[in-house]
Amino acid sequence: MRIEKMHQAEQERHPWKKYIHIAFLSADSGSIKVALNTDHRLESQVIHWNDFYAFGPLWKIHTEQGLVQRETWIMERFNNRFFHSLQDRENRAIHILKLLREIPDHRRIYLWCGDNVHDQVALRLAVYALQDKLNDVYIMNVTRLYPPTAHRYDPEITPLHIGSVPFEALEEIVNSYHSAQPVNHEIQELLEHEWLHLSLSTDTLRTFENGIIVGLDEHAFDEEILNCIRELQLSGDPEYVQDGYVKMGRVAGELSERKKVGSDPFIEYRIWHLISSGYLEFKGIPYAMYLYSVKIRD
Repeated sequence: MRIEKMHQAEQERHPWKKYIHIAFLSADSGSIKVALNTDHRLESQVIHWNDFYAFGPLWKIHTEQGLVQRETWIMERFNNRFFHSLQDRENRAIHILKLLREIPDHRRIYLWCGDNVHDQVALRLAVYALQDKLNDVYIMNVTRLYPPTAHRYDPEITPLHIGSVPFEALEEIVNSYHSAQPVNHEIQELLEHEWLHLSLSTDTLRTFENGIIVGLDEHAFDEEILNCIRELQLSGDPEYVQDGYVKMGRVAGELSERKKVGSDPFIEYRIWHLISSGYLEFKGIPYAMYLYSVKIRD
């Protein structure tokens, strides 16, 4: 109840704010706030929610039952998740979904995303939550908005995340929101339908390929993880490899650069599964990635 009153007070505190910007990660909301120029910042409210949808159950998480099942699954597998669940509680999905439904009808709603699986899942969930609203809804996909500006910044990159956009380009994109066109009814219905399909799925890992969210088996990237460790071992780089053991932070960094295996928490979760299954050995302190190393078991 306290959190609901906080959201209500926040809405009442900004009656003049005409534009609601929704980001799907805390860091992305911060980038949008900083990128907004002074005039646009005064007329805008930026919110985010605290979750990550590349992994974990999606079954009916637009309901309290589904959210509880998801949080239970995550806390059973990620040892720091309980602590994080106590932080930033007002931005948990259960509260943000309610907040979306209560946005006054005269405000425009901008959904900020990129062509990555987390954003694309969250986008569909947000559109579903807004299905009965009269507001104009705008999808601001930085992967698609960046190319017209790329020649002035960095034409070599294809940003899949808001954080991958050069800041000057992000400023230009963010402050162009007035000229965006609202999503038409057919696209909204399609995204709502896709959310309902996702919400019945039982997979716990997913990727975004050719514009489609693809569900995977939980162990789908295990072979990639093992191959990465094997390659790093063979490199013999003394900065990262000692006695055949590779620093876990280096493993996570290399896998992230390959843009295939998902987030660091999921990588670490699978590493410990491979350790407990006898594929890997470790030495060090299994508390944080920079404190231990791994190698292929002989």
